[in-house]
Amino acid sequence: MIYSTQHNKNTNEDPKTSVVFENLMLLPDIVFWDILKESAANKGILPDDAGLMADDFSFWPKWDPNSKYDTGNSSYVEPDVFFRFANIDVIIEAKYSDNRGQYREEWEREFKAYLNEFESDKKKVVLLAVGGNSTFEPEPDLIVGKHKCSIVKYSWVSLLNSVLSYEKDALSSIEDEMQSSIKRVIRNVEFGFQNIGIHKCNKKVELQGLRNLYTLGKVFQLAIARDTELYTLSYYKEDVNSYHYGYQFEVKPKDGRRKSIWLSIALWINEQEVISIEARNVYNWAERLCKQIEEGKRFSSKYADKPEEENNCYYFNAKDKFYQEFNEAETFDAQVELVARLIDDVCMYYLK
Repeated sequence: MIYSTQHNKNTNEDPKTSVVFENLMLLPDIVFWDILKESAANKGILPDDAGLMADDFSFWPKWDPNSKYDTGNSSYVEPDVFFRFANIDVIIEAKYSDNRGQYREEWEREFKAYLNEFESDKKKVVLLAVGGNSTFEPEPDLIVGKHKCSIVKYSWVSLLNSVLSYEKDALSSIEDEMQSSIKRVIRNVEFGFQNIGIHKCNKKVELQGLRNLYTLGKVFQLAIARDTELYTLSYYKEDVNSYHYGYQFEVKPKDGRRKSIWLSIALWINEQEVISIEARNVYNWAERLCKQIEEGKRFSSKYADKPEEENNCYYFNAKDKFYQEFNEAETFDAQVELVARLIDDVCMYYLK
């Protein structure tokens, strides 16, 4: 955490930002860029080749707030990190949490301040929103005059997984004399992630005698931050108390006819662990579904049981088949896919 110490930035996301990016930037430029591109939620925005990175990178630069474009700040505007590559400039705004904290007004201020400093360079620029994203839906470009800046979203976990994936799959293509030095930097990056509480999510979860709620939480988070052909799922907030652990999320249909609904997926911890999806009875759709089932409508779901009502909330418990396949899944990614399919089973009954 050299740069956060140098700048006296010792709270919230600043040490995390420092320990991750001050190590990543030590990798060869092409490797650093590959990791940034592969870990992005909307990686298509980034060019395949960023070119060489310039030496004038900066952590927490203080930019002009109003010489031409007024940011609303009186003293300065301070993004977290700024990298300059030959083909593109990169502004990084990082947040401590992986689920909340980013907001468009702050991005706009940073883009305006960037233009106050570098407009005459006429370079392409992107803003990387690392952590703090409640949804991974694409954002409209920031527009200031004739200039635009695209927003690229990341989670801290996706950044770590991209580093791990590179070490596993891509490192063999690097020349032998470079491999050992790159491995040392990557191991240092991994160690840095671990020290700031971001751990590998490549081991599957064992529901029986469950001990690792952190990893299960990551399974849930990835399953509820998705874009499908029919609807978009996005994280809302944690849903945790003494007897269950989960997350609330929004389901936003794309057909323009149906309104969004809010669901919650949680592990209920009683005499045995039960994964259940809770549906608040908005628009009475869950109640109507229950009545239709009582009247003989077939409820055909591979992973979700028929809903049960309690205090005007409806619970879709996972079937035995779900637990069997979940525990037999060989990888973390396979478990994420199973939870996603459980959620999709319930979502489809709202859309029918």
